[in-house]
Amino acid sequence: MVYNFIMEVPRIPQASSLIINSGNVINFECLKKRKRIAQSTTEELKDCLKTVLDSRLKTINWDEEKFKTSLEFTVPCCNPALSDEQTREDLKVTVKAMMCNADPEVIVDAIHRVLKELDTDIIDVLLLSVSEKPNVIETFHMDHLKTLWSVLERMVDKGQIKTLGVCDLEKPALEELYNWAKVKPSIDQVNEVSCCIIPPDLNAFSKEKKIQLLTHGDALEILPAEDFQELMKESFSDLDAQGWHTSWVLRYTPHKV
Repeated sequence: MVYNFIMEVPRIPQASSLIINSGNVINFECLKKRKRIAQSTTEELKDCLKTVLDSRLKTINWDEEKFKTSLEFTVPCCNPALSDEQTREDLKVTVKAMMCNADPEVIVDAIHRVLKELDTDIIDVLLLSVSEKPNVIETFHMDHLKTLWSVLERMVDKGQIKTLGVCDLEKPALEELYNWAKVKPSIDQVNEVSCCIIPPDLNAFSKEKKIQLLTHGDALEILPAEDFQELMKESFSDLDAQGWHTSWVLRYTPHKV
């Protein structure tokens, strides 16, 4: 009897960091053609990431990539740089940072990447959203939020951020953050699914402190580890997919004022 054994070889065995940058999705024709009706935000994000990877992996040199510890995939045609008709003064830049990691260095890196991507030195509105499992195995508590908020306060002091907001805080947590913070949150973005009617206590507190209440439809776990690992498996290999998890997801919107 003859046996044939095939050993799977990882394509990116040295990689410990991966940045996937879709750029301006409005200009991404491939993504618009694939977009399905009634996608969840997680499915939409996975579709976007898959589209970027599919586009870039067609031309990748695996002999070069397999030695890298940090990889970045982007689509040059979707660069969000301002057009000749626009200036920074014409735009208001809003960034939502969905953090799945409470490491202060991680959010610093994330914000600096947005500033570089948009070729600007200031973010007008930064909305902070913290995952329920910010460090993979831990559950959310206020210390995670405060740790990241302190970093953002220093960026406000440096003039890199004008306005800070937070996401999905109920009245007790919002009040605790407000009383503790040096730079007060001016926005609380509430999930429209879990909170279709604003609780009276949250509404009253927000009015008293002049905190704007907005709604959003993002999943509380924007990209669970198992979803990202499945994406890695499809694009690379089973071995490459093991152990990966999301550190952050950033969405930015420059719009005319």
